[in-house]
Amino acid sequence: MAEPDLLVNFDLALTSNAFAASSINGIRGGRWKDRFRAKKRLQNKRGRSDMPGLQRGPRTLESQPRNLAEGDASTLQSRRGAVGRAQKNGKESHSASGPIHELPVISSIFSSNPIPSAKPEHVDSKNLESSTPTNAPLKDGSAFSTMGLAPALASHLVNSMKLKAPTSIQQIAVSQLISSDSDAFIQAETGSGKTLTYLLPIVHRIYTAALNGDKLHRDSGCFAIILAPTRELGRQIHTVLMQLLSHPSLHWLVPILILGGEKKKSEKARIRKGGNILVATPGRLADHLINTTSLDVSFVKWLVLDEGDRLMDLGFEETLHQILSALDERAQAKSDKPSSTSKLGLPERRVTFLCSATMKASVQKLGDMSLKDALYLKSNQTSEANGEDLSKIFQAPAQLKQAYIIAPAKLRLVSLASVLRRAFVRKKEHMKVIVFFSCADSVDFHYKAFSSNANIQIEEEKKEAVVSAESDGDTDESEQELPLEKKKNERPSIAARSRAPLINENVELFKLHGSLTQHIRTATLNEFFHQKEGAVLFCTDVASRGLDLPNVDLVVQYDPPYSKEDYIHRIGRTARAGRDGRALLFLQPGCEEGYPSRVLKEHNLSRRLADEVLKKGFGNAPLPAVSRSKSIDLTWKKDFMPKTSGERWEQEAIEFHLDIERHVLASTEFSDLAKRAFQSHIRAYATHVAEEREVFDIKQLHLGHIAKSFGLRDRPGDIKVPARGKTDSWSKPTTSSKGVNKRKLDRVGADDEEQGQGDEEELRKAAQMMRKKMREHMDVVSEFNIG
Repeated sequence: MAEPDLLVNFDLALTSNAFAASSINGIRGGRWKDRFRAKKRLQNKRGRSDMPGLQRGPRTLESQPRNLAEGDASTLQSRRGAVGRAQKNGKESHSASGPIHELPVISSIFSSNPIPSAKPEHVDSKNLESSTPTNAPLKDGSAFSTMGLAPALASHLVNSMKLKAPTSIQQIAVSQLISSDSDAFIQAETGSGKTLTYLLPIVHRIYTAALNGDKLHRDSGCFAIILAPTRELGRQIHTVLMQLLSHPSLHWLVPILILGGEKKKSEKARIRKGGNILVATPGRLADHLINTTSLDVSFVKWLVLDEGDRLMDLGFEETLHQILSALDERAQAKSDKPSSTSKLGLPERRVTFLCSATMKASVQKLGDMSLKDALYLKSNQTSEANGEDLSKIFQAPAQLKQAYIIAPAKLRLVSLASVLRRAFVRKKEHMKVIVFFSCADSVDFHYKAFSSNANIQIEEEKKEAVVSAESDGDTDESEQELPLEKKKNERPSIAARSRAPLINENVELFKLHGSLTQHIRTATLNEFFHQKEGAVLFCTDVASRGLDLPNVDLVVQYDPPYSKEDYIHRIGRTARAGRDGRALLFLQPGCEEGYPSRVLKEHNLSRRLADEVLKKGFGNAPLPAVSRSKSIDLTWKKDFMPKTSGERWEQEAIEFHLDIERHVLASTEFSDLAKRAFQSHIRAYATHVAEEREVFDIKQLHLGHIAKSFGLRDRPGDIKVPARGKTDSWSKPTTSSKGVNKRKLDRVGADDEEQGQGDEEELRKAAQMMRKKMREHMDVVSEFNIG
């Protein structure tokens, strides 16, 4: 008879169980907490291995219960019930090798979203009406011939460059810059022609100097240097300068372009040949000033700092100090020697032009560093801003229609798709859209997401073509060789472009960011510029400054800018030179709703809700060809739809988002890209300036919903981000016993045979760890290590 206080522990597990032989006997000694945790892990593994729906391969409803968007018990029960009904109806049949037909995971993007503020912002009626353009050419009879320009140069602007009249800033600044040798700060709104504002006085004075003095040529020296913050802007300035110098009487005036990312050998060859106007980025110019002896800058009479605020934001302050010091030293050394160009009527000292659309502390610092007794030139705007000084604020063009959309995190991706679909329904021909993102990884993910179906469709077409070619043996050989010869003659494009079937079958999708190589960036921007049909450009702030892209009707800021100055530069890519334009900003419910009034100080932005945008894009707009070709059975989805659903636009939005999630699950590369984009987006969100932290509070973000907008079904804490360009490194086995043990403990869904082998190996290593811990505690007297 057993003692009443004696506890007898028998192991009654079945002998056929793979865990029975070693689950208890394999782990002995050590601390009781370690034994308890090991036992729980084994029980967990046994429970998962007994689930009938768990198989290796694609995820099923039963294998991924924690991937629910909300994860509540009622939703999980409805999913299991749907699987049971599907099995009873014969919709899913299992075999020894696993399920033949699997139902995808469904999680609604319309549930548990934060509610936007019920009180709408005040909208000024003048924003909804067509306003008089403030950056358009003047219509008061002004002409280039009345600004003091040479007659040949004025006629060239009208006849060759098709510029009928100057803008406000050109009318005010050009005549003063021609007649004065003073430094100048030029401030004007985006799209008002600041490039020609500083190019015309420089070209005019060099042209008149050549007429009055000796004949000049490309070896006469470098007269002007123009610094641009980005390579794209530098290339555009060089293009405008080439158009301006295309007049026959200016053929001897040669510009030189030197940019980062290009081959230095070819740039040095161009410098040795000689040039009169140098367009450069600061880093590459500083490098040539040190290492290129053939670059003679001792006779520079003009220095232009275009987009001065961006030059300071990108960290070029020290580089600009070096450039200014080098120019001063070489000019001082040259002043002691006689020069044949000293009597040409050019400025006696170096004149500096500082151009910017905004006035901020960094611009003032750059002005103090480079300007002396400068003229302040701004466009003649008649509008007032509540009595504030217009020189201290920034303004958007009056004809630009601005709006913002309040979209919860889970609806951001489908809202972007809806906006783009609706945009090309309204105006298809020659229309272009620019979408700004906060980081390069986010650009890559969305570019891949919106063009992924295009790649699949192309592969299917190739397979069909191969099958048809194999089946059709009577095809004429000449008909087969003709496309191959045509393909050989065609030069492949290196631009980052693709079709966007999820938007419109006739729309081309481009991407542009600083991580791309220079030749790809140049080709992408050039092809987007010359695109005749509809086009969308996904980009970072590398394309937010100074670029003049034609037919840009809409600018979408999918991620809010880092500062209010960046906002005005982004929307300045549209509504240029008097043309109409629209701008749309994405904001999330909560603290971000105060961005227009508290940060931008604008009360005339129209406010939209995500549901309204989705109804127009997924309900009223026609579906793309890819979506129309898909046969969707919505009968079995009724258990997974939200209670308020039933509308066509909601079902199509859910299906669109599910397609992105399926692509993320199906491709390891795409999954890694989504994870990198998620983490980069969170890091970029934390880089807003200190004055805007109350509006963009990272603590208010729902990280799970943000991950959902990137097509991820994992919890944010489980998302591990691989390095750029590398595969999922943590999924690969390593030689570390600790790493192998941890990965095997987390492994789910192995086959029965592999599961048994893994359990034995796991138990063996766990026993080794326990013995090691026991040896470490042998010198400690405890009731848990007696005997």
